[in-house]
Amino acid sequence: MTDEAAPSRLTLNDVATASGVSKATVSQVLRNTGRISPETRRHVLDTVKRIGYVYNRSAANLRAGRSTIVGIGISSLVNPFFADLVEGASEVLEAEQYFPMVVALDDDLKRQDRFGVTMRETAAAGAILCPAPHTTADRIAQFAAGAERCVSVLRRPVPGMLDFVGVDNDAGIEMAVAHLTNLGHRDIGYIGGRPSSESRDARLASWARSLRDAGLNHDAARTEACDATITAASQATARLLSRCPELTALVCHQDIVAFGASIGLHKVGRVPGQTFALVGFDDISMAADWDPPLTTVSVTPRELGAEAARLLLRRIAEPEAPLKSVFIQPKLIIRKST
Repeated sequence: MTDEAAPSRLTLNDVATASGVSKATVSQVLRNTGRISPETRRHVLDTVKRIGYVYNRSAANLRAGRSTIVGIGISSLVNPFFADLVEGASEVLEAEQYFPMVVALDDDLKRQDRFGVTMRETAAAGAILCPAPHTTADRIAQFAAGAERCVSVLRRPVPGMLDFVGVDNDAGIEMAVAHLTNLGHRDIGYIGGRPSSESRDARLASWARSLRDAGLNHDAARTEACDATITAASQATARLLSRCPELTALVCHQDIVAFGASIGLHKVGRVPGQTFALVGFDDISMAADWDPPLTTVSVTPRELGAEAARLLLRRIAEPEAPLKSVFIQPKLIIRKST
């Protein structure tokens, strides 16, 4: 037992007194509302930090009937593509005083459903979602009811239901195949993507069409599916080359697949950038630093995430605005792996 009294919890009144402003001004600064000058806002926030006041945002959200939490549901925390995407989205959201809550859904429909329920329970301001394969219209409607405002990114299972940010897969793969054929490659395979992946279906169709138009072999035997991990891609490369040893180049579903493919190639005596060509897809931050630096189709995942966040902020500010779809146009970044 001790006779010392527990320190009292600091209040808005304490912040107001220490700042020399009204309690209402402090409240507006902390809720990021009202017409407060930048100097006053900065002074109040500096005071909050100096005296150690902790703002109970949950209680404020309950009183106001709104939240600053934004859920970001992605396929994987392992794939660096999604790390770049989340960074881009978070930067935009945090600049507007929203707090991102990131969840790895692993393309699991039930986990995605639970994520939607959590968004509803926390009264989240909205969500950015990379929908799992086979997401139905009913599931999208149920999720949107929970998240209230939602932007779909990369996958659009049901057009016309949500704002959307995606990638022009056809243009990207056409660039990759054209680059390889211009270098003289005639035996070009495709590796990566889960068999159930909608983006794999789209990119694989573009690969086959581009090769067919060039009069080249586009047999499905020259393709191999795999998870988006370096280990899985290395093993898939070994399987593909044992079946089709004549291949001299690979279009890879993602950069991380290209990383694994390069390791798999070394194991069978092929050298990326010298005796074999690799083209990735994404242009994640690691691509330029890989050995050899990876030629890739750049879709700037940071910008993709930032655009999704901007669309969500628009939807929060204008709930009745028309639906909007944005497609990031790819660029071919030529490095030393080809």
